[in-house]
Order: sequence, then C-alpha cells, then structure tokens
Amino acid sequence: MPLPKELLEDMARRYESKAVLAERDKLWDYVRTALTCFIWAALGIACILWSAHTTSLVYGRIAFFGGLGVGNAGIIFTLLAAYRRGEKRGDW
Repeated sequence: MPLPKELLEDMARRYESKAVLAERDKLWDYVRTALTCFIWAALGIACILWSAHTTSLVYGRIAFFGGLGVGNAGIIFTLLAAYRRGEKRGDW
C-alpha cells in the first residue's frame, strides 16, 4: 500500500533541507582541502627555493630534499584525509 501524498511531501521537504546542508559541508571540505594542499605546496617550494639561496652544500641538499618530501607528502596525506572524510560522510 503506497504512503499518503502528504506524508511523502513532508518527507521530501525534510530530506531536501538535509541534502542542501550535506552539499554545503562537502563543498566546504573541498575548499579546505584545496587550501591545505596549496599551503603544503608553498611550504615545499619555499624549502626548495631556500636550498638554491643558501651557500652551504649540506644545508642546500637537506632543504631541497626536505622540500620535496614536505610538499609531496603533505599533499598526499591531505588528499587521503579528504578521501576518508568523504567516505565517512558517504560522498562516494
């Protein structure tokens, strides 16, 4: 037996407001993830640029490879954390 039309309309109204809130949360998480990736990339680039600026070969190599590690690892772990949050929310 089908549900009454009034009940179906009430359920649709309730779930529509929840869907709007869920989309807003998902969009905010995407923005936060993109900004965090940008910060990690900027930090890695800053280390690499400092390695070109320094006169010490040892500190230069440490800064260069540290910048590669910091930039790439920061972005990878940020994206993995965003994926886990999306899985927990049920985005995909």
